[in-house]
Amino acid sequence: MSRSLKVSEVFESIQGEGASAGQPAVFLRLATCNLHCSWCDTKYTWDFNNHVYEDEVTTRTVDDVRRQIEAATARRLVVTGGEPLMQQAAVAELLGELPEDFVVEVETNGTLAPNQELARRVDQWNVSPKLSHSGNRQGLRLRPRALSALAATERAWLKLVVADERDVLEAEQLIEVLAWPKARVQFMAQARTQSELLARAPFVRAAAEARGLGVSPRLHVERWDGRRGT
Repeated sequence: MSRSLKVSEVFESIQGEGASAGQPAVFLRLATCNLHCSWCDTKYTWDFNNHVYEDEVTTRTVDDVRRQIEAATARRLVVTGGEPLMQQAAVAELLGELPEDFVVEVETNGTLAPNQELARRVDQWNVSPKLSHSGNRQGLRLRPRALSALAATERAWLKLVVADERDVLEAEQLIEVLAWPKARVQFMAQARTQSELLARAPFVRAAAEARGLGVSPRLHVERWDGRRGT
């Protein structure tokens, strides 16, 4: 029997962030999250005090979702959320049924370790552990075992959201504690709008370059002002 997925939306666009930014992709955005970040730009996937669950979430079979993804033009799938690994059994089933020519990325907050089936199939993990400015307490947002499991795939990129010098110093400490290879670490500006991105991007770029780290763009914010479904 096919499992089901709690789906927020499925759409085609370009990958706006991380190591594959600019690549055409089909996005599967899953609902629910185990963290509640104050600056989250997809609160409609989990904040059901301010969004109506029935309007935002559709329960769909894996087969139904697979057919929509296969009909897309892009052959890069980005599974995002919310937190996709909260539904990892169904995600693993979906990926197991997709044609092998699909390149698969998963966006995760790094609090949940992937099962072996999922770890093998995902080509790129975009791991974004949250810093203290997210508003989540440390015991919830930082799970060393899960982060170690993701790092062990050797296909995981660390993408750290920063806004100011305090965030940068905290991010530096985390990179050191995790012993994450600098070649797979990126700083990304905290920004939900074009104006926020314009204001913060130069500082974030300079902070990353000074530390020998990469910089993740936010192309969907730059081009579409963070409009939903882009």
